[in-house]
This record gives sequence, structure tokens and C-alpha cells, in this order.
Amino acid sequence: MTYYELTFKLQHECPYNDFSREHPSTVISHWCNWSRDVLEIADSHLRDTKSRREIRGMFKTIGSKIIRQSLASSSLQIVLQHCACDRLPPPTLPTIEKYNCLNLQPMVYTGGWEWYRVMAFSDQDIKKLFKDLERRHCDVEVTSRKSVSEESVHNSLLISAGSLLSALTEKQARALIAAIDNGYYNLPRSASAMEIAKRLGVPRTSFVDHLRKAQNKLIQTVGPYVRLKPA
Repeated sequence: MTYYELTFKLQHECPYNDFSREHPSTVISHWCNWSRDVLEIADSHLRDTKSRREIRGMFKTIGSKIIRQSLASSSLQIVLQHCACDRLPPPTLPTIEKYNCLNLQPMVYTGGWEWYRVMAFSDQDIKKLFKDLERRHCDVEVTSRKSVSEESVHNSLLISAGSLLSALTEKQARALIAAIDNGYYNLPRSASAMEIAKRLGVPRTSFVDHLRKAQNKLIQTVGPYVRLKPA
């Protein structure tokens, strides 16, 4: 079975995107079950009267009523009385589902962009989805796309150890384990690259090369997921 996992961002006029554009430090995470919307708004200025007033105005614009809210030190959790996805022009989530794609929540709004992670089961569905979004005057940018051959979709709903580590060579994995075991990533660092290389009996340049390649591969793998995490 082959399917596609992609991350993309889009820009269009909607209250959530407009708010994140006006407040670049804000990250809005949005979960929907078609009955209620749950949002987490992360920002260090949430206790300001002006910010709270603007947030209430944002929900008033889309005709949504807040029925639960909880304020933490730097985030505000909100439950809306009704799902408002089809009130956000254009209705992006219904469009994704229209083309047989699975949206992996949350949707994230930050810096005037709306971020999605989607699974699709046909290249044709992906093309139709983006064509429809562009027709709705959305600026769309794909940030990550890969085809996956798996017997089970279940494993791709999370970051599996296989997908995270499969690209590492044996030498890269050994270098990474040695760095962890010898406190290379401790603060402060317990051992330098030179000291670890001596313990392994390998040249420092070889150890550093394998370690950097391992780090690069891991970062490239988790990058699309990190983008969707609130700051």
C-alpha cells in the first residue's frame, strides 16, 4: 500500500490567520470534531486587556461563543459552543476531506500562515485538492511531501522509531549513542568531541562527521512535526 504524507501551509483571509498576522508571536492550535472546536492560543501577552479583547472580537467575527476557557501563564485554552470550520473562508478542512484526504490535527495558525499535515491515498487527490484551494484564492506552499509504502496506516499517525531512525547508518547511530552516553549533549557538556573520539579509538574528524550527519538526518525527519508544535 502506498500513500502520501505531506505538510503544507496556506495563506488566505480568515479571522485566525488575520490575528496571527497582526500578532507574529502568537501560535493558534485548532482541533475540531465537527461538534466543538478546541483552540489553544499561545502568547506571552495574553494577560493584557487589549489582547483578550481582540481575542473575543476574533470569535465574535465568526459568530462563535466561548463555553469554556482556561488561562495558563502563556497560553489560553478555549472550547467553542459549535464547530466553526465552515465559517472560515474558504472552508479549508471540508475541502481537504472532500478529496479523501485525512487531516492530522491540530491545524496551526502562526505568522499569517495556516499549517496542515495531511495523509492522501492518491496523487490525483492531492492535485485536485491544491487546484481547489488555489481556485479559492489561497496561496499554498508545500513544505514536505513523501510517499510511504506501509502495510498499516496506523504507524504513520505517530512518528515511528522506524521512520525516525531508518536513514541512519550503523556508524552514524554509534556516534550518536556515544555522544549521548558520554554527556556530549549535557549542559554543561561532560565530554568534548575529541575526548569521545579518543574513547572510541577513531579520528576526531570521523566522529564529528558521523555525528553531524546523524543529527542532520534526525532534524530533517522531525522538521515537519516541529513546525506544527506551538512555540
